[in-house]
Amino acid sequence: MEKLLTILVAAYNVEKYIEECLVSFIGAGSAGDIEVFIVNDGSTDNTACIAAKYVKKYPGIFKLVNKENGGHGSAVNSGISEAKGKYFKTVDGDDWVDTAALRELISFIKVTDADVISTDYRWVDDKTHKKIKEIKNEFEGLKYRKKYIFDSVCSEIYINMHAMAIKTEILQKNKIKLDTHCFYVDAEFVLLPVPYINTIAFLPKPVYMYRLGLPTQSVALLNMQKNCKDHEKVLRRVVHLYDGNKSILSKPKKEYLEKSIAKLVTSQIKIYLSYPANKENKKKIIRMENMVKKKYPQVYFKMANKAILILRRSNYMLYGIASAVLRITVG
Repeated sequence: MEKLLTILVAAYNVEKYIEECLVSFIGAGSAGDIEVFIVNDGSTDNTACIAAKYVKKYPGIFKLVNKENGGHGSAVNSGISEAKGKYFKTVDGDDWVDTAALRELISFIKVTDADVISTDYRWVDDKTHKKIKEIKNEFEGLKYRKKYIFDSVCSEIYINMHAMAIKTEILQKNKIKLDTHCFYVDAEFVLLPVPYINTIAFLPKPVYMYRLGLPTQSVALLNMQKNCKDHEKVLRRVVHLYDGNKSILSKPKKEYLEKSIAKLVTSQIKIYLSYPANKENKKKIIRMENMVKKKYPQVYFKMANKAILILRRSNYMLYGIASAVLRITVG
């Protein structure tokens, strides 16, 4: 590896935001420390032109890859295959990083060999740039910068894509590839490597600035419905990972994946609930619930969402009310 950190910037039609993203990397580390792959995923606006200016001005840091549109997973895959950094991190082209916090992460990379480094991150309002929420991985007795055995702490945490910097070797050696032309692949990025993660360390400062309030975000109600099949696909992929490895995984890692799958199943049911209430959508929820309970009881009983628990207790008689409440809340 020639660099300390590879950052993959997935960029699709983000001309309004890409400059703020790229500027945030300047000053975080020298050309010997960091490389930023800007993957222009078939943009039809000026994203590539803006990115090219930064490549020209900072050729030791920025590299531009122009490709046909293949979705976020395709962009990440191309970055993994070309990465020269000891660690690998992703940043969406419409988000950015805190430069000082990224500098601290790079400094820490020089002295650690943990498989994963988890950093805090921040939700930021698109219009005001004000902090909405800070997301932390905290547990009793946490010591920042200490290298932990992953199995010893994974029951207390969930590593989100925005929080994760992972050893590039883990991704490349184990041929980790995300689905293409597919939303929600962030779950694949953080969960497919789990069988190979042995150690983890934590840094307190929020590196990633996640922009909230964009109409294109996959959590928006109409997009949740439009991309329902993609979420089902990612859920199947993670369940396949669990099925294929559960006989060899440690108990803590099995439980980590079970908890993660429970989150995905909960999200899938929420998507079904987001549609106008009807008999077919109700049947989808009940079928999924029955399948999970029968085949994956450890997952079923880890689903702690209050709305779903109420649905179960009512024998799904409250389905119509739950659907209406969710659509009002999310919409």
